[in-house]
Amino acid sequence: MELVPQGTLAERLRAHAAGIPAIFTPTGASTAVEEGAIPIRYHEGGVSGGVKIPGVKKEFREFNGRRYVLEHAIAGDVAFVRAWKVDEVGNTVFRFALLCNLPMTRL
Repeated sequence: MELVPQGTLAERLRAHAAGIPAIFTPTGASTAVEEGAIPIRYHEGGVSGGVKIPGVKKEFREFNGRRYVLEHAIAGDVAFVRAWKVDEVGNTVFRFALLCNLPMTRL
């Protein structure tokens, strides 16, 4: 098991799709996640059975005085998309999608 916030998970998947091997994120910095204090797997019986696979300490760096944790990209094998119409090539058409048209302002 690995604790990953939803935004970090989405970014890790996107990073792999873009060919980026890893990202730095401030989420989880200076916590038990960064220190590897949260076990990945316990023996049979849970916490009382002891730790089978300990947590992995993550690399960190500081940028502009703020601490960031290195998260490796995740390869996504399957994606679910709900679309109104799809052709045989995979092009999708969405219905009732919200479009935001904001007026341009002059500087």
